[in-house]
Amino acid sequence: MAREIARGILREWGMTRFAADVELVVSELVTNALRHGPDPGASGGDCLLQLTMMRRGGELVCAVRDANDRIPVRREPDFMLETGRGLRLVSCFAASWGAVPTVPVGKFVWALFR
Repeated sequence: MAREIARGILREWGMTRFAADVELVVSELVTNALRHGPDPGASGGDCLLQLTMMRRGGELVCAVRDANDRIPVRREPDFMLETGRGLRLVSCFAASWGAVPTVPVGKFVWALFR
């Protein structure tokens, strides 16, 4: 669903040249937020998830917020495992990426496209 939302926004903004890269990165960021981001204090599997897209000139920022305070770190993947490559993909397709803490809990993980 996040891919479709991103695609629709890019179409509306006339920025479809970013579509393939943004869809992949948004999918990775949302997947990471769902996998690692649930609020440890939440009951019943509730989780905070917010997708934000911003544009300025020819640049685009996609950001995903979750309720976990841990800032992600790109690691070298264990080639024997099927997981652990998401942030490496984000690094390959986005011009830059990072994370910022949010109040009262959580963080935004963002990716910049030029």
